[in-house]
Amino acid sequence: MDWLKRHFAARDIRVHGLLFGGESRHWHIDVLLTPLRPGLCMVNPEWEVVNPEFYQLMKQNDWELIPAKRPIHHYRIIKSVVGERNSTSWISMNTLSLNQKKICVEAHETPFQEQLDKLGMEVVPVPFTNVFGFGGELHCSTVDVCRTGTCEDYFPKQVAGF
Repeated sequence: MDWLKRHFAARDIRVHGLLFGGESRHWHIDVLLTPLRPGLCMVNPEWEVVNPEFYQLMKQNDWELIPAKRPIHHYRIIKSVVGERNSTSWISMNTLSLNQKKICVEAHETPFQEQLDKLGMEVVPVPFTNVFGFGGELHCSTVDVCRTGTCEDYFPKQVAGF
């Protein structure tokens, strides 16, 4: 973390380390925290951020944190990063934002889609379940490596020591 902070500081980019409660150490950030657009972030209600500074940073910068709807789809996982099991999974939070209003979501997760719709998002249901067993959902499988536009600071008000 120290190396990342030093490396990105040279490029005028801040890095904040987050700790999550529960058994989140087995997962990655896409199922714990999902920014939807500037000022709006979906959080996993089972594995909350432990750092109190995180909540202060979000509040100071007018970010709304919304607990995600509980996933409903029962995944049959044969080979994946999480082992063999049958269960629902917070992988439903692993979405692909096309822009600040349009988001691709796993087709089975209708309550989550309805929640996003009520938040003003245009939801695009995508049947992507069969990819999950290979270790990811929409965001993991489609992460962009090149972006256009300008770099924006969504957290101009910083928390001391964070």
